[in-house]
Amino acid sequence: MPQQFGNRKVRRSGLTMPVVTPRFVDNAWRRGCDFINLDLEDSVPQNLKGYARGLIKDAIPNVTKGGAEAFTRINHDLVEADLEAIIWPGLSKVNYPKAEYGWEIEKLDRIITRLERERGIRPGTVEIGANIETAIGVANAYQIASASPRVREFGGATGYDMSRDLGVEMFVGFDQFVYGKGETELAARALNQEVHTAPFTANTTGSVSDPDRAYQEAEAARKCGFRVGGGLHPNVVDPQNRGFTPTEEEATDAQNLLEQYRELVDSGDSWSNVNGLVIDQHEAARAQDLLDWRRLCQERDREKAEAVARVGEEPV
Repeated sequence: MPQQFGNRKVRRSGLTMPVVTPRFVDNAWRRGCDFINLDLEDSVPQNLKGYARGLIKDAIPNVTKGGAEAFTRINHDLVEADLEAIIWPGLSKVNYPKAEYGWEIEKLDRIITRLERERGIRPGTVEIGANIETAIGVANAYQIASASPRVREFGGATGYDMSRDLGVEMFVGFDQFVYGKGETELAARALNQEVHTAPFTANTTGSVSDPDRAYQEAEAARKCGFRVGGGLHPNVVDPQNRGFTPTEEEATDAQNLLEQYRELVDSGDSWSNVNGLVIDQHEAARAQDLLDWRRLCQERDREKAEAVARVGEEPV
């Protein structure tokens, strides 16, 4: 079972891929991802939508055998047909694109609840990813995020669809999505959900395969309190896993801070300043949080490595 941080899972890296491309799906388990997002939406031509739906049930055990979670992105206008085809044991999340109203999420919840019951899936297992990609979605962010307990991560308001809806350029040297990202982040934090966003990192080339940029963005995101990644190219998987995982040096610093805090508590003082660093209960909590997260990341990596090893032991 994927490692969890409180009630939040370790999801540092993931690949979105068209389920109709066998070489992507068949090799997904080798990529080291925390999750695989099987796509029925933008990457699947209209004439293949029905065919693609029929592939999800078998794709779920295929992509998860290396330890990754399985997600599926459905089509905004084909909700009923897509959900009927994809809600099977092993699916962790349904990603719903262009979410704009809370009632849409409530509808998804009702259908998923029925399908879980009919197909022997523990109630509440399948999460809903409400993807914000329009101005209306930003305006209704809190309503959407609070519409179902299945929404456990929330954010967005970036990407191609958002840029088209706003009429702005996609690849520029400034953060054209800053307002929408802030609105969705505040909604997530107000509801104690995992924030799915990242600080601005310039990408004027449009590259989705730059490992250095992926690492820098993941590390910056983690230091802002964000822990969810994802991408489109295998080159970004390992950099995201590393960038979202605290370093050994950071862990050592956190351990030292906790030791200094324990000495502070024993002395009866509430805070101190050691070499310009404030030591108090809040900084101690942050240090403990970092150590707990690092431990879970390491456990998640071991879990995936063991799953890959088990596949290698299976008879051909």
